Amino acid sequence: MAKEKEETNKDCEIYRLNCFVENRPGVLARIVGLISGRGYNIQTLNVGPTEDGTVSRMRIDVLGTARVVEQIILQLRNQVNVIEVTSRRM
Repeated sequence: MAKEKEETNKDCEIYRLNCFVENRPGVLARIVGLISGRGYNIQTLNVGPTEDGTVSRMRIDVLGTARVVEQIILQLRNQVNVIEVTSRRM
């Protein structure tokens, strides 16, 4: 078991998730809860408005394997207030 954990840590990289979300109360808390509630660590988090006042942009850096990040993206895309999610490896 310890060896599996060690191998997993070697494969971990930082990924930046760019999310466009509806600018509504509670959306930030819901998204942070979705990520941290599943045991994934958020390295950095930036949130700001876009030119369209009804949409906010979130930049979330997470540490994980490609498989973990894919799971996070799929879960984010299932959220009602999430408009778009993209990612890239840092």
